[in-house]
Amino acid sequence: MTTRGTATRTKLVDTAIRLVGELGYAKTTTRAIAQAAGVAEGTLYRHFPDKATLFVEAIMRQNQHVVDWIDGLPARAGTATVAANLTDCLTQLAGLRADILPLELALLTDPELARVAPPAGALPGPPGRLAEYLRAEQELGRLRSDVDPEHGAVVLLSMLFGMAMSPPLPPDVPATLPSMAEAVDMVLRGLQPPDA
Repeated sequence: MTTRGTATRTKLVDTAIRLVGELGYAKTTTRAIAQAAGVAEGTLYRHFPDKATLFVEAIMRQNQHVVDWIDGLPARAGTATVAANLTDCLTQLAGLRADILPLELALLTDPELARVAPPAGALPGPPGRLAEYLRAEQELGRLRSDVDPEHGAVVLLSMLFGMAMSPPLPPDVPATLPSMAEAVDMVLRGLQPPDA
């Protein structure tokens, strides 16, 4: 990509971040983003195939420190314990809650976003890195070899986002959800008794 193309892409992402902050996902159209960025709407589509892709890149840019940490997750295989690594991973990803959940809800309600199909093949981004980590731990014999790493990543992320959807409790109310470490332990040990 040329320097000018990189600058245009950056401007589009920065503009999307600003408009989503002001208007929310549903009211932030590609036309509004392009107009506020000072480019034609067709230019936006030369850089991004759809609005959802632009929004995801904006979220990832705002949370680059989390993305960088997750990118290094596969290299953590064999270090610490699987439970500690997964707890750290999910705790890092939980930091995306404020940005990801509104996009997830918009994907369910905005017709333009809802028709975007997920990419075929391997999981992209942080879910893909989590699957790579699980696969690396399998190769080291620290996880069962009969579990699909991509399915495992989806289950762990579903647990994370399920926990994130629960409303925060006031400080004086006892916690009703497991901690991240307890939830990871439950997934790793399973729900059946050892003799089942």
